[in-house]
This record gives sequence, C-alpha cells and structure tokens, in this order.
Amino acid sequence: MTGIGRLRFPLTPRDARKLRSVARPSPFGLREQTLHDPTVRNTWEIAPGQVKIATRRWKPALARHLRTLQAELGFPEGCTLDAVFDKLLLYEPGQFFKPHQDSEKSDDMVATLVVLLPSQYSGGTLTVEHRGEKKTFRRLEGQIKDLSLLAFYADCTHAVSPVKSGVRVALTYRLLRGARSTYAPPPPHTDLVDQLTEAAREHFAVPLLSRYGQTEPAPPERLVHLLDHEYTQRSLSWDHLKNADALRVAALRAVAERLDCVCFLALAEVHELWTCEDDHQGLRYGYGWDDAEDDADETDAYTLTDLEETDIELHHWLDAEGKRLEGIPALVGPEELSLTRPCQDLAPFRSEHEGYQGNYGNTVDRWYHRAAFVMWPRSNTFALKAQVSPEWAVDELLALPPASAPALTSRIKALLPRWAHTAGAVEEPRFFAKLLKLSTRIKDPAHAHAWLHPLGAHRLQNQAMRRDLVTLVDKHGVRWAKDLFTEWTKRPTWDTPLWAPGLADLCEALCVSRLPSCEALATWLLDREAKAARERCLTALKLQQPWLDLDGFAEPSTHLAHVLAAAAAASASGCLDQTMTFLLDASRRLSTPFFLHLMQTCFARSPALRAHLTGSPLHRACAERLAAVLDAPARAPDDWRIVHPLRCTCTDREVLSRFLQSPDQDLDWPLNKQRRQHLHHVLDAAKLPVLHTTLRQGSPQVLQLRKDPSLFTRERAYRARVKALASALPALPAR
Repeated sequence: MTGIGRLRFPLTPRDARKLRSVARPSPFGLREQTLHDPTVRNTWEIAPGQVKIATRRWKPALARHLRTLQAELGFPEGCTLDAVFDKLLLYEPGQFFKPHQDSEKSDDMVATLVVLLPSQYSGGTLTVEHRGEKKTFRRLEGQIKDLSLLAFYADCTHAVSPVKSGVRVALTYRLLRGARSTYAPPPPHTDLVDQLTEAAREHFAVPLLSRYGQTEPAPPERLVHLLDHEYTQRSLSWDHLKNADALRVAALRAVAERLDCVCFLALAEVHELWTCEDDHQGLRYGYGWDDAEDDADETDAYTLTDLEETDIELHHWLDAEGKRLEGIPALVGPEELSLTRPCQDLAPFRSEHEGYQGNYGNTVDRWYHRAAFVMWPRSNTFALKAQVSPEWAVDELLALPPASAPALTSRIKALLPRWAHTAGAVEEPRFFAKLLKLSTRIKDPAHAHAWLHPLGAHRLQNQAMRRDLVTLVDKHGVRWAKDLFTEWTKRPTWDTPLWAPGLADLCEALCVSRLPSCEALATWLLDREAKAARERCLTALKLQQPWLDLDGFAEPSTHLAHVLAAAAAASASGCLDQTMTFLLDASRRLSTPFFLHLMQTCFARSPALRAHLTGSPLHRACAERLAAVLDAPARAPDDWRIVHPLRCTCTDREVLSRFLQSPDQDLDWPLNKQRRQHLHHVLDAAKLPVLHTTLRQGSPQVLQLRKDPSLFTRERAYRARVKALASALPALPAR
C-alpha cells in the first residue's frame, strides 16, 4: 500500500489508522452530479493507484471465484467475466452508505464485486435489493480471518448499515462482460414463439381507445415490452442484455420476424403516481438505520394503495442493427404496454411523498429507469413517424404522383385515428396550406372531412387556401362544407383566434367562383355569423356599460363590423339591411360608445363597406350621436354630477343614483357587508370615477364614497376622442 507499506490479515486497529491517514472522503453520484454528503455516504476510500495487490496468488484465486460468481449470477456458459479493481473502502465506527445504485462506468459493466478483507468488526451489514427481493449479508464470527466475496448486478440497490465497532475494509471491483465471451442466447422454443406470435397478432388486431388524442377505437400501433433490468445509454445494446432479458428479447425478435415487424431497443423513464395510506407515526424523509438490529428491514413511511397514473417516455433508440435513431414517438400509451414485472417490485431512482393536504395529497410519485423492447408492423412505420413530424408526412404525401391514389388513400386512413391530435399541435401556417392542398386529392368525403379537422376556419389565411376550399366545396357539396365549418367553430378553445376577421375574404372568394354550392355556403356562413354577432351584442348590452369608455364594447362591435364587411364583399344587401335594422331599433338602446366604436371599425374595415355605409341611416345616426356629444357644453370646474344609467335593480340603486347625479362629492353610508360588497361591484363594473372604501368602525360599518377628480380629465379625453372620430369619418352627403 503506497505510503503505509504491506498489510497483513486480519487487519488490526493499527492497520486501520494507517489506511485512514492516506484515505479521502468518498463521494457519491446523483444522476449527472458527483457529490459529498456525509448524511448519505460516510466512508473513506483509497484510489486504485495507491493499492498494490499480489497478483501472483490473487489472480488465479479471483479467476476461480469469478467462474463461481458467473454461475451464481445466472450468466450462461460461454459468457466470461473480467474484474477491474475500482477502489478500497474503509468504514470506521458510525460510518455507512445509504441505499444507492452503482454507476455503470463502462458499456460492458454488468455487476459489482465486493471483497471484504479479514478484520474484526460488528455492524456494517450489506443489504441488496433487486426486482422486489431483498437480501442481507453480514460477516459471521467464524469468518473474520477469511476473505468474503459478494457480487450483484450493477442495477441492484444496495446499502451498508453503520459500523458499530472495529473497522470494515473492502475492495470493490467492476465486473465486465469479457471480450472472450462467446455466448449467444439459445434459439427460443418453437412452442413459446407460437404462443407469443398469437398474442402479438391479437395485440395488433383488437381496437382500443387511446388517451393520446385518438377519437375512435383503433388497434395499438406498437408493442412496448419493459425489460426487467436497468441499462444506461452506454450499456444498452442487443449483445449486452442481461439474463432473462436476453431470452425474452430473442423470443420477441423471432415473433417480429414472423409478423413482418420492425423492432427496437430503447431506454424508458417511467413515472408512477400512487395513492397511499396515512402515516400514523409521522412522515420520515429519506432513509435511516435501525440501530437495534443490523439486518432489520426498513419500512416505508407510507403504504402504497392504488396506482392512479403512469407515464412512460422512451428515448435513446436502437434499431435492429444497433444504430441510434430519432423521430419515433416517445410517449407510451397503456394500450401499447407489456411487462412481466411491475415497477413497484423495483427500486425507484427517485421518490416524492406528498402528505395529505385536505383536498389533495397523500400521494407518492415514483420514477424508474428501465429498458424496453419495441416492435410494430412494418406497415405502421409511416403513421408513427408522422406523429413525430406531421410536416414530413404531408410533404411525403404531396410528393406521391397523381397515379398513386390507392397509396395515398391507404396512408391517409393510417393517419386519421390520431390526426386531430397530431396535426392540431402544429402552428406553422405553411403546414396548413399544404394540408389543405393535399385534401383536394382525397376522394372520400369522410376522409377529407377528418383530414381537415385540425385546420380550423381561422387558418384560412391566404388566397391559395381559399381557392383550394372552393375546389373542395365544389367537389363534396354544400352539406359537406356546412358540416366542416360547424365542426371547426363548435368548440373553440380559449386560445383559438377568432375566425370572423377572415369572413369577408372567404365570402368574396366563394361568391367570385359563381359556383352554386359555394354561393350557398357563403350565404349560410353570413347568416350564421350575423346571428351570432347580434346575439353577442345583446349579451353585452345586458351588462353594465362603462362610463365614457369608447373601448367598452370593442369585442362585440368589432365582430359585427366583420360581418358587415363580409356582407358588403359578397354584395349581400339583405344581410346588410337586416343588421342595420337591428342596430337602429330604438328598443335596443345601443349606447353612444357602442355606435362610435362600430362606425370607426366599419369605415376602417374595407373600401367596399365604407362605400356602402357612407350616407346610410347608420352613418346618419352615428353623426347625430357625435354631434350630441360635441354640442353639449363642457363640464364646469365645480360640476361633480355623474349622469350614467345603472343596470343594478337593487333597493340601494336609487340612493346611489341620487348621489351620483348630485353636486355632492362625498357620501358616508352605513350598510351591512352584503350590501357593501354589491355596491363595490356595481361601481367597479361601471368604471365610475368614485372611490369606494369601507370604514371598519361601528355596526353596520360605513361605505365611504368619494367622487374622484379624474372625472374631469376622463371627460376631456372622451370629448377629444369623439372629436377626432368625427373628423375621420366621411362627411354626410347633402340631401
């Protein structure tokens, strides 16, 4: 030993002190990090370069032991193991290593070997857990003068309990699959392959409903079988599968060959969400040690009850030749999944417990690293690649020659079960232009309808797309088009843009075609959207109108302006007249801000609409509203009156209206809590320049109303905007 000389067995306390003088604290790995934390790992280590081993006697002895360990670990004949010395570990009283997994430092690493050197100590029990089984190894009294060898797979979770007395010294080795290995898995039994083939054939034949955007039941596109052992990106390969994994994969590859399937290996990151029973003894985070018994089993601070959710993501794919590849769907649906050992029988690499929080909690999140064998029929490859890149799929389909109609139909049908989810996630406008162009080559109306489902009416953004839509309407008929637009506008999400701004361009394109089906569709769209716009206006008018706010009705009046522009573009005088009659109906009581915003938007919307509205009854009504505002005298500096209709019908409305219309600036009003809260809401909804606070004294407490000086500046700003609008609108023609 460099720096301390030769050691003799059994090791003595004096030897331990010498080792301690040249050792350093041991780090541990946490994912990509190397950390020092004595609460997780408290031990000393000596680097391999400082340790010299008498190989003349040790090497042949180790070789004999490796042959025994190879058989005990389940490695078959023809598979050799090589041992590479890693480090010397020294555990003094109180030192330990909590549960962990060894990092696979090379592609060929398959296991870890621990050689315990002869010494007198107590405690320091090694616990190894693998695939839900746990074993404990403790030095017996009669073995203190002998070497002890322990080996376990690299993906086993293991721990060393605290040493109670003496010193525990161990050599650790990495066990590698030897370069001399000649083992190949035996060919799977024919009966087994027959059974698996029938099971796989049924798997790919029975329609199921997926949770990933599928609208109709369809057979699973893939079979994903989780392997039992854990692998790293470096160690995953067809030639380095461990034990039962190698046998299962060999059988599944034979099945894949029979069914004309392509197959892959991948790493799987599994996340499970479990409910758990309450912890009646308090939550314990992390791991601890039972000092009373070295080999006492640890118990979780909770008991798992029901599996609520499982998410599996695949990455680092290998094809059948061992080449890395990308562009394959990563998420695994439950209908695709197969396994022989559930994850709860394995040790998670990460676990988080959320205690009971009233409405949620008392759950456990667990994460596992596993590997997977993946196979699917060769005919599914196009559809699976399309899920990753729908843009690629559309380009491929557009590249098919016109004579390849059967191939186009076949591929379209393969994409449709998930197409709404797949294509709906794309935001690139050019993609949707290509999608619409391709739809003109789809012969089946139902297929064309399903293919266009992700498009949406709001994405008909350019002239070429509208021309393609005209082609489709002429090809499949007005009923087909109405169903499509009904589907597009049926359930808009909060982030879906309004499609009304494009209505005028669409109606113009449909009418210019002179095709009866397109003209009928334009009339139907106009009538439908005009009705929706009128209903939206009526809904807005039922709400409290904001005081002197030209933008208060921006959304409903803008929507109505888009409809009027579309009617003008399509020369739909009936729709225009009907809408203007609605607006001029005195019973509607449309506010001046609504009229002004509507006319401002209409005159800016399109030249055709501007020409149609100039001099119209709507234009004259708007001019009268403008004149009424500008002809009214400006507010005097001491005029604190606020005249504004209130939608409220409560018993306090009359008192509030009298205060607003009076010259008084202040009002202290004793009210109970419910009435105060209601008036707070009324004043905020009307955006009145009145400060309203509660004086929390007495019973009932006092609502304090204070008219704010901003009413003068707001009124001046309002008149200035009205004046600017009046000058921007076209002059009324002389009668």
